[in-house]
Amino acid sequence: MIKRRTFLARGTGWGIAAGVAAPLWVQTTAAAAPLVVGQSAALTGPQAGFGTAMRDGILAALHSVNRAGGVDGRRVQLLSLDDQGDKAKTEANTELLTANRQVIGLTGYTTRPCSEAGAVMAAKEGIALVGAFSGTPLLYGDKAGTTFTTRASYERELEAIVHHYRQLGVSNFGFVHLEDARATNVPLLEKILAQQGGKLVVTAGVDRKGPSLNAAALKTLDQAKPEMLIILANNAPLTTLLRDYAPRTLVLPKMVISFVDREKLLADLGADAAGVGFSVVVPEYTREKYWVVREFVAIARELKTTVTPVSLEGFITGLALAEGLKQSRGETRAGLIDGMGHVGALDLGYTNLRYSRSERSGSRFVDLSLASRTAGIV
Repeated sequence: MIKRRTFLARGTGWGIAAGVAAPLWVQTTAAAAPLVVGQSAALTGPQAGFGTAMRDGILAALHSVNRAGGVDGRRVQLLSLDDQGDKAKTEANTELLTANRQVIGLTGYTTRPCSEAGAVMAAKEGIALVGAFSGTPLLYGDKAGTTFTTRASYERELEAIVHHYRQLGVSNFGFVHLEDARATNVPLLEKILAQQGGKLVVTAGVDRKGPSLNAAALKTLDQAKPEMLIILANNAPLTTLLRDYAPRTLVLPKMVISFVDREKLLADLGADAAGVGFSVVVPEYTREKYWVVREFVAIARELKTTVTPVSLEGFITGLALAEGLKQSRGETRAGLIDGMGHVGALDLGYTNLRYSRSERSGSRFVDLSLASRTAGIV
């Protein structure tokens, strides 16, 4: 198991306390060409909150790594391209990145359509994709054979939510989903409910680009009256939907899957967010008992990076990527794939990211939280 003290002890260390003068061998190799990793993400447009937070978290991790000497004395550089959350632009960006032979890996893709496109293209090109801000099933299957995930899947999140509410006696569940992901996510939830003895009584689709389908979704929900509502949608439709729906359904439990800019949603909803629950795939950034949280918060303060669950996820993704680079044999795309497969257990304090040649799903960690009127997230 790779522990924090091991990170700090290595010549390519990790800690933020690595601001001492670099040893001679690091100074000698500092001018070597950087190790370049590419990212396509939504950096502008309605889903930019995800992309910029993932980018900034990854950059914070690489800042720590580079300040402590890089990887074998070479800096790790992130090359980020904006896809505005559009699949076609993601594909074009990925073609550009994979055509650049300096780019030895990919990281930090965002949204289901874009992450799926990037993962399939990465497998075809024989290049690693480390970490994507999506838990969609494809990323965990054979079509994404060179993708190494750093978050629990949506399936794992849904299992945790259903289990929690089944323990409380809830039987009839509702589901708000992105309409373009209906064919993937509705059958997934139906399977989980069948396994745990629950029933899906209503589904309502929304548009990932905005509120155009909200009125129809609200009408459907009002007619069905589920006992509990699971939501897998992004901010663009969800803010206005919850602003209307949450205040008049205070007693209805609502749980939002981690594919959301939670802090922005809470700020936009204000008091109307009270009672809305969230599943998270990283620990709360207030839980500084975990070393990875402490270090991220300190580096984020230094770099003036906004601290959110998504930027923390980006930081963790950056750590996993850097560890894969350290484990790689040679500065090649195949070397990084091999290196990620040798990250046996990356100890983050709250969980271990585990990879091998046959295991590319790094984490199963899921936690549930609730927004209150006076105490923030509890």
